[in-house]
Amino acid sequence: MLEDLFLSIATKIAEYAVHPILHHSQYLCCFNNFASNLPNAKEQLELTRDGVKERIREAINMVEKVEPTVEKWLKDVENVLEEVQMLEERILCVNKSYFRRQCRYSLAKQIERKTTEMIQLHRNSKFEPFSRITELPGMQYYSSKDFFMFNSTVASYNKLLEALNNKSAFIIGLVGLGGSGKTTLAKEVGKKAEDMKLFGKVVWATVSQPLNIRSIQDQIVDQLGFKLTEDSDIGRARRLSERLKKGTTLIILDDIWEILNFEALGIPLNESSKACCVLITTRSKEVCTSMQCQSIIELNLLSDQEVWTLFRHYANITDDSSEVLKGVARKIVHECKGLPIVIVTVGSMLKDKTIANFELACSRLENYEPLDIPKGLISLYVCVELSYSNLTSQLAQSLLLSCSMFPEDCEIDLEDLFRFGRGFGTIGTFGTMEDARGWINAAIDMLKNCFLLMDAKEKQRVKMHDVVRDAALWIASKSGKAIFTRTEVDPRALEDDETLKDMKAIAVWGLKSYDVLNYKINCPILETLLLSFNVSDGVKVSDGCLQSLENLKTLAILNSVGWKHDELPLQESLKSLKNLRTLCLRSCNLGDISFVESLQALEILDLRGSYFDYLPVGIVELKKLRILDLYKCLVKKNENVEAYEVVGKCLQLEELYLHLMNYENAFPRDVSFSRLQRRMKLPSHSTNWMFYCLIPNSNLEIFG
Repeated sequence: MLEDLFLSIATKIAEYAVHPILHHSQYLCCFNNFASNLPNAKEQLELTRDGVKERIREAINMVEKVEPTVEKWLKDVENVLEEVQMLEERILCVNKSYFRRQCRYSLAKQIERKTTEMIQLHRNSKFEPFSRITELPGMQYYSSKDFFMFNSTVASYNKLLEALNNKSAFIIGLVGLGGSGKTTLAKEVGKKAEDMKLFGKVVWATVSQPLNIRSIQDQIVDQLGFKLTEDSDIGRARRLSERLKKGTTLIILDDIWEILNFEALGIPLNESSKACCVLITTRSKEVCTSMQCQSIIELNLLSDQEVWTLFRHYANITDDSSEVLKGVARKIVHECKGLPIVIVTVGSMLKDKTIANFELACSRLENYEPLDIPKGLISLYVCVELSYSNLTSQLAQSLLLSCSMFPEDCEIDLEDLFRFGRGFGTIGTFGTMEDARGWINAAIDMLKNCFLLMDAKEKQRVKMHDVVRDAALWIASKSGKAIFTRTEVDPRALEDDETLKDMKAIAVWGLKSYDVLNYKINCPILETLLLSFNVSDGVKVSDGCLQSLENLKTLAILNSVGWKHDELPLQESLKSLKNLRTLCLRSCNLGDISFVESLQALEILDLRGSYFDYLPVGIVELKKLRILDLYKCLVKKNENVEAYEVVGKCLQLEELYLHLMNYENAFPRDVSFSRLQRRMKLPSHSTNWMFYCLIPNSNLEIFG
């Protein structure tokens, strides 16, 4: 028993006295070991830090917010590495010190501590979550630079805020003529409500025509920061409803034309629940009444003095301007009928122009013919026509009409506008394709400066005010370039529509019926035909449906679902289109595409996302072919010539887009193109796909 006691005491003495002495002696005896471990731990931590920094860059590119723990870790790492750098400098100097033994002892202790810190930081570099989706900006996203708070606007503005403060009103309607400024005012009210924190969240959704419940839901959930993963309509509605019940939300629904079913949308509105309030803008007071708005506010037109102030601002009329010019300008203002969009459009068009330009504009406004224009919009249509007529670029005029073919509230892709707009004359017909894009960008800027087009959310897209779009369609009809454009129309109803015979362009979007084009289209002067499908069962057509369209210059058949369906039998029809300049068949199962060999006028061949048997050698003989787009196509090999070898012989091309499956590294490296001085190869995430884009450039560069 006593021996065990002495043994236990001796063990404790060794643990508390001998072991620390041995450990501290290592600082003197094993200094080099400590010093050699330091750079290894430093290198490992630096590699880990660089990996974390790369993840941070990726998160920033994905507009995600990095977690504070990650930022703190990175700051701690930089501090430790800075201290380690100083230690490394001291290690180099320690042998020169007069007090060498004392320095080594102290330095070894610091080295051990920093090595342990670096190892621990390396172990703590696994972050979950690493970053989070950044909440989208609220109503402050919308600019106020074009908003003028006039007296007539103040009254409606204050009434709207008063209604939002009234907790018993959960559906509020803002009514006014098209172009009277409802959208702009609603945005300003939303921004004020956000600033005053009247609601936990303020969201904005544009209600396009025809009504699309899912689009409205998607706009709302994007701003709320979550996703609807349910497939069924009722599931999506219930999920959104549950989310909106948490907190308070103001939902602004812009440009409503018909009664909305809030239950189908998933917006919980009732007196017992104060979670949601809805503000709608509409041109129809009947819509507000039918939707049982508790408060209906009318937006009055501007007074004569307010119109004059706004017009002076946009036309740049100053106190120093001549009295003659001011007199003509006041006559123009009188014809604008108090509509802000008209004033902005005409004023911008006449900015810094001569008195002669003002007089001509005034004469046009005073002597218009009403024709078939909706009541209350005559002045607006005529003013848009005036701006159209005064555009100094025929290309800008063509672009404006081309934009009107796209659906209402659509964000128009400029590349699609470039490729589809060939039927309106001058788009892409001068110089190289790259030159044409430069001219188009200049024309787009001109239209924006005239407020005939607006910026979209994405850089390479534009939007068109729905009233301007309607006016552009009216202008096209007057000028002999009539456009028929519809969304989700029954295609079979088009067969007996006699008005289509006079159309220069037909654009039908969002077709859901698979049984279309099963009849011969009788449109002898048609130059542009755009058909957009959303069909999973395939598109059934008759092969002779296009044979009478001998004047067709642009044909686009777009399927958003993909090519998992029967072949599109258009071979015979397409062979007859001798004047076709642009052929766009996207996400279609095409089978044999040898018909393209007969299209000698073809300049743009866009088969993006389609499947076909082989690439015909005859495209080499299409001397006018300037753009070939085979992005994400699935192509079988030729019997004698590989698809890439066919492409390699198309020396007439100015632009080439390739992303072919199952052809990795098959592109011949020795191919030269007389017009293509730059070749860019971008491997996709799949190792079996390659993407080549060839466009003009002054110096030869090869990427890949």
